[in-house]
Amino acid sequence: MNDILMRQAQLREAISEELEARIAEHQLSVSRINEGIVRRKAHGLAPRLPQLDFLAIGDSWFEYPLNDYGVPWSNQAIVAKSQLQSIGNPPPQILSFATHGQAMTAIMSWQNQDRIVRALKDPKQWLNGKTADAILVSGGGDDIAGDQFAIYLDYQGKGLDKARFQGVLASVQASYMDLFALRDEVAPGVPIFAHCYDYAIPNGVHPGVLGGPWLQPPLQFSGYDYSEGLVIVKNAIDEFYQLLDKLSKVPKNNFIVVKTIGTLTRDNTHPLGWANELHPYTLGFAALAKRFLSTLQSYPKFKGRI
Repeated sequence: MNDILMRQAQLREAISEELEARIAEHQLSVSRINEGIVRRKAHGLAPRLPQLDFLAIGDSWFEYPLNDYGVPWSNQAIVAKSQLQSIGNPPPQILSFATHGQAMTAIMSWQNQDRIVRALKDPKQWLNGKTADAILVSGGGDDIAGDQFAIYLDYQGKGLDKARFQGVLASVQASYMDLFALRDEVAPGVPIFAHCYDYAIPNGVHPGVLGGPWLQPPLQFSGYDYSEGLVIVKNAIDEFYQLLDKLSKVPKNNFIVVKTIGTLTRDNTHPLGWANELHPYTLGFAALAKRFLSTLQSYPKFKGRI
């Protein structure tokens, strides 16, 4: 038990150190960009289109440190430097606090909220000298997928137990509502964008180093085969999307859903398919990043800035 607690403490410390390094790197980038703006102005050059600067929080769809073969690699996910930060005109700057394996309830733990607050309130951290232009979120998938997925399955062959599934969705909703309240307190008016995942395939494939499988074991334990599992997972994603869509229809939430459903193909051999049960190949992440870009470009206050 002591060894387990020690390893958990070491992991938390490593994550904290990684996030602090990201903060320092982002602040340095902001400083360099602002210095460049000053030099251009001093030499009478036309100002460039100001870049947008986002805070990203979430799970492995924002921080996936593996390549298409499951080998440890630099981040390949939606907000990575090789993805969303490399597209757009001009591409956005992003300070990412995302960490793979985080449920939405973990993303909104008090420790993470404290880090979010400190970042949003630090004017030196942002290109506009105030706060983030938007908050990007990838959260909710790890609340559902995993060994606990068995809780939401009916043992009488009816598939997803909607009554029990509403319980986890209520927890996810509470986390998003807490994020809205936090934003209103420290960065009022800043929009929040979140995606709704896509129709995963419960085939038991997993990268190992990040855990898994997350879907097939609980489905098999509950008496469902692969074809039945495909339907159950689709229904779960649809229910999750409906939750986010409902939240987006409340104006005071200032919340926009990036509809990522239908971006990927339910295939583990297609380049736009699934590398494992929960994560696409790099080209799939690129397609998802383009969905984010399109949604950001259509936001009225961002038109012509990304």
